[in-house]
Amino acid sequence: MAEISRTERVLGPLRVGLRTDLHVTRQQTRGGVRYVLHDPVSFQNHAFQPSDYRVLTAIVRHRTLTETFHSLVDQGMVDDTAEDREGFFKFVLWLHGIGIVHLPITGGSVAFDRMQEKQAQKRGPWYRILMSHRIPISDPDAFLDRTVRFTGWLFAWPGLVLWLGLLGLVFWKCLGRFDEMFAESSNLLALSNLPVLWIALVGLKILHEFGHAFAAKKYGASVPEMGVQMIMMTPCAYVDAGASWKLAGARERAVVALGGMYVETFVAAIAALVWAGTTEGFAHDLSFNIIALASVVTVLFNINPLLKYDGYFLFSDLVGVFNLQQRAQAYFTGWTNRIALGKPRAPDNYSRSERLLYATYGPAAFLNRIFLAFMLTGLMTMQWPSAGMFLGVVFAWALIFKPLIGLTIHLWRGKATAEYRTRARLVALTAMTLVPLLGSLVPISWNIVAPGVLDPQERQSVRAPSGGFVRTIGVQNGDHVEEGDLLCMLQNPDLEMRRLRLVGELEAEREGLDAIELDDPTQAAIHQARISYLTASVREIDTRLESMSLSADAAGTIASPMHNRLAGRFLQQGEELFQVHSGHRYLRIVLTEEEVSRARLEVDSPAIVRWTCDPTTAVAATVLEIHSSASRFEIPTALTMLGGGDLYVTKTTDSLVAADRPYLHVLIEVESIPLNARGSGLTARVQLPARVQLLGNWAKTRLLSFWNAWRMS
Repeated sequence: MAEISRTERVLGPLRVGLRTDLHVTRQQTRGGVRYVLHDPVSFQNHAFQPSDYRVLTAIVRHRTLTETFHSLVDQGMVDDTAEDREGFFKFVLWLHGIGIVHLPITGGSVAFDRMQEKQAQKRGPWYRILMSHRIPISDPDAFLDRTVRFTGWLFAWPGLVLWLGLLGLVFWKCLGRFDEMFAESSNLLALSNLPVLWIALVGLKILHEFGHAFAAKKYGASVPEMGVQMIMMTPCAYVDAGASWKLAGARERAVVALGGMYVETFVAAIAALVWAGTTEGFAHDLSFNIIALASVVTVLFNINPLLKYDGYFLFSDLVGVFNLQQRAQAYFTGWTNRIALGKPRAPDNYSRSERLLYATYGPAAFLNRIFLAFMLTGLMTMQWPSAGMFLGVVFAWALIFKPLIGLTIHLWRGKATAEYRTRARLVALTAMTLVPLLGSLVPISWNIVAPGVLDPQERQSVRAPSGGFVRTIGVQNGDHVEEGDLLCMLQNPDLEMRRLRLVGELEAEREGLDAIELDDPTQAAIHQARISYLTASVREIDTRLESMSLSADAAGTIASPMHNRLAGRFLQQGEELFQVHSGHRYLRIVLTEEEVSRARLEVDSPAIVRWTCDPTTAVAATVLEIHSSASRFEIPTALTMLGGGDLYVTKTTDSLVAADRPYLHVLIEVESIPLNARGSGLTARVQLPARVQLLGNWAKTRLLSFWNAWRMS
């Protein structure tokens, strides 16, 4: 109560009023009427419910804030209670914080000091670098005014028809090539592809932001700022299209919100056509990266209403709730305060549907962030295990540990919990004790992931003996064939026509020889030489035609990277059609003694193999053989740091290299190997089932393993 009195003593005698340059728009949403104030100086937008807007408009310069409050009491809009007085003056402080009114004070109240502290924290260097920091570059409004007449049609019916037609063409051109796309996606995070991925990301995001800008400009909204925004140390383009919120029509606001994704799909469709029309090269790689970014990023981030991107603003507008994320967070905070501290429920004007929305949106958004963190960590770990582990630690700190530590500090010594200090500290101690304890007792059964290398394997390459069209294909990809089995038949119309011409010439020479044999011995000799030449030529062509029927030289399994595109295709001489893989198909994996102790390892146990060259494809496998003892020696070089693997090694002599710890060797029989496998040395990661263990034991083991690996490095 002392704080409220001090705040009112400072603010009550002041005479302030609304800024006259604010632009107010009355909007009808599904949630009812709201008023949106657009600040032309900061380019910010603020939405108010009718009740808050009436309080806002009651603040005029010719009377003090205390007089304004009593006027609201006389009108029946608020009650003359300590709670309503506190709410009114906090509302004025909030208006000052967002720049709607300007209070001629620098302090004097605890609430004002807290607000200033929060603003200073947000302006701190670490907050700006790690969270969000905008670097304005230019004012694109004049440029957009000059060019909108050339782009406005994209956001009307002609553009929509073109967009639908382009998507239909892409679907037709790429139908049946989704397996090829999926195979190429395994190289997205490869080190060699990162520059191309970065170029695609930067270019795509620039076009994305211009999509918002041109859509806003089409409906008359200003776009006063363009620049670079730092998000988690990553530079991204941005344009300030916030003025679109002053548009009265919901359709216009939706078009502006979707403008970026709309342009992205245009670009992605063009890129898909380029990808389908090329086989290799920079244009092929760049177009595929654009396709991947425009699809994955759009679905997981841009259109996701649980993240504060385009989908969030569209969803907020549809449900008629401005600042949905903040409201849901405040609702959840109030609920936890009532449950944990016994605070009374603060009065609100929320309907049942709004309470349901806030109660579900907050937890859903949190779980969505956890899911994305797990997914990104998993993808990173498959490509770079060390970087994936570091990213997992960062996500765990940012999403779990840091909020828990902040909550504990808030409960222990926070000013907002001063009235409930004893209960708050009891809750903090309980949480600090029970949460780690209960978390460590959670039973888990995470698969063991072990590195493996393909043991030697024979490979036969089947190539076209001469140029020709593929007439028939006698095998399917993955079929087992025996020696002599027909694989494919080729056809060369030019060679067949040449044979017919030579046979015709041969018959003519024979007829000529029969006619002049007795009369002219010299001419007969010429004809005889010609017949011998033509006969040899026909025999040579017959041999070539017979070789067009391709058969397997040895038993094995068919592997054809282009099996679906072979029929009717013309092949150059020497071009590869198939590979026939023969010999043993097994992986050699190594396990630590700790992994062996918790693995359900036995002969014929199932396993899942993910090849390094194609980590997105899972291949079934079976445990074939288990060695009886572990050793630090005889570790395949491909699995160690010396061969590009991640197993640490130590040099015991000038020639002998040993692993940092004993490993157990296990042979895994694989059902199939990648089509691009070349003999031996192909690496993979093998998932093996593990026994159920407690989360605490698993975390302890992983931390010790990480510490030992870091110390050895």
